[in-house]
Amino acid sequence: MSKSVAITEHGHSLHLEGERLVLRSAGRVARVFRLREVDQILLFGPIEVTHAALAAMLATGVDLVFLTGSGSYRGRLVGRASRNVELRLAQYDRLRDDHLALSVARSIVAGKIRAQRHLLLRSQSTLADEEVASALARLRFFAEDAGRANDREELLGIEGAAAAAYWSAFGKVVKNPLFAFRHRTKRPPRDPINACLSFGYTLLGTLIEGEVAGAGLDPLLGALHQPDYGRPSLALDLLEEFRAPIVDAVTLRLVNRRQLVPDDFASPSEALGLDQLLEADDAVEPEGVYLARRGRRIFIAELFRRLRETVYYPPRDASLSFREVIRQQVYHCARVIRAEEPAYVPFVSR
Repeated sequence: MSKSVAITEHGHSLHLEGERLVLRSAGRVARVFRLREVDQILLFGPIEVTHAALAAMLATGVDLVFLTGSGSYRGRLVGRASRNVELRLAQYDRLRDDHLALSVARSIVAGKIRAQRHLLLRSQSTLADEEVASALARLRFFAEDAGRANDREELLGIEGAAAAAYWSAFGKVVKNPLFAFRHRTKRPPRDPINACLSFGYTLLGTLIEGEVAGAGLDPLLGALHQPDYGRPSLALDLLEEFRAPIVDAVTLRLVNRRQLVPDDFASPSEALGLDQLLEADDAVEPEGVYLARRGRRIFIAELFRRLRETVYYPPRDASLSFREVIRQQVYHCARVIRAEEPAYVPFVSR
């Protein structure tokens, strides 16, 4: 079974030994991975990779992703592009069709809102908070409205209104008095919960971008997110329906179960250290709050655990891991683009 591996040990080096990838520090073995069992490796901060290891990952199609110590995306090792040029031509042609693009975008936003509503519904206490109950009612109507939006501007307005309702209620399902959530802040995240959300969305987005490219699609051309220089618009489109059931759910789980504590968060200088601040990009802001080293390890482990959890997937009438559901949704999107299936249907967990 393929898996993602995160390497956060700064100053270590990754080597190829036979059919294994070996992480070493000062000559000592820290971790070992079988090459055939890994399909993605995330490198956080200053970690060296030998030429032999790079060549082996290129040959076997391992997705090697480079991130700063804080988790900001820097780039990835890319081998030969997909040979499926027909699929990419269909993508460029079909997603320029405003009717199809709007249809896909409506489904994505409606699915995202339903997923947010489902998470609030599952996370509320027995005695429902009035604000949560109000948000649940509004989100139900917003999901319906999204499915019949007349144009992209109207759809984005509905998405924004739904986001306001969702985040206003999100703090009510945080049940740990050591943490408070008032509203969503992104660049930079200004509190621990926002730090988890931003970190998690980056990691999940890199995984989805790899799946999109692996399926032969161009990650840069989407339906909901407009093309912009260097922005993986299609990957961001497909991320939307998985934000709540994966990243938001992991954040609530870690905070409410007290697996994360306030000391797991810090300012950039405290969380990263001078060596990482020197190599960090502009995404790190001095007034922001970020996961410290222990917090990052805990969050990554729980995120990967969530991706391995199984959930019912209606198109296959089977229970699949979240990781496999993501892959199936990417393939589903490709079939819609090739006109092999009539409409994009988002995944909403039950």
